[in-house]
Amino acid sequence: MSDVKIVAIIPARMASSRFPGKPLLEIEGLPMIEHVRRRTLLCSGFSVVLVATCDKEIFDVVNKHHGRVVMTSADHIMASDRVAEASSSLDCTHVINVQGDEILVMPEDLERMIWAMQQDPDQLYWNATAPIEKETELADSAIVKCVVSRTEKILYCSRQFQHLQLKPPFEPVRKILGILGYRKEALIQFNRLPRTPLESTQSIDQSRIIENDSPLMSVPFASGYPGINDTREAEIVRGVLQSNNHQQAVLKKIIN
Repeated sequence: MSDVKIVAIIPARMASSRFPGKPLLEIEGLPMIEHVRRRTLLCSGFSVVLVATCDKEIFDVVNKHHGRVVMTSADHIMASDRVAEASSSLDCTHVINVQGDEILVMPEDLERMIWAMQQDPDQLYWNATAPIEKETELADSAIVKCVVSRTEKILYCSRQFQHLQLKPPFEPVRKILGILGYRKEALIQFNRLPRTPLESTQSIDQSRIIENDSPLMSVPFASGYPGINDTREAEIVRGVLQSNNHQQAVLKKIIN
């Protein structure tokens, strides 16, 4: 496939079972959705960076900051369904879904995802992964994990892996990050598929891909920074922003 054209779509909604209203949570003077949008804009490989939401509160905040934002249906269950709706009217060949809670996403990591898609654009699906850093993460249900094959194919996703009793470096289990890539027509087709048993029971979008026998390719990142799914993680993120020099440098860019 030639003329690869990749857009970034950031899905966000106010309704969250664990942390309602989290897209507008203020961190270092900016709502979380603006952190994610501005960090994504620092990556030069996107033709469009777009926030997709069903909530006027989020729409108004992004609009106030002069960001590109669209309203989508409030009926979507999974973030990928919202991304599919938003992408349908865009001129692109590929889509990267940057989850709205990936507040510490690094622009150079997004470049790594873009590079992987450009190297093999005929693949259908990609997902960023990162090493497990602590044994406690294997049992942390807030962290989605996966099993990865030797050819970087994601074989299975789950929130619980402590039963495997793995030791460092915990391979072949890795963390699933909220950065997913799709060939556009594959995303639209994915959106038309019925929800699958594992997807429904664990609320993991990626399981729908795997259960339908489509290849889901891992894009390894050197590390996986925490997103915000609950108030505990909000404090962890604040700590990273205050202590990590690399994160501080990116924060300075997006605030200025």
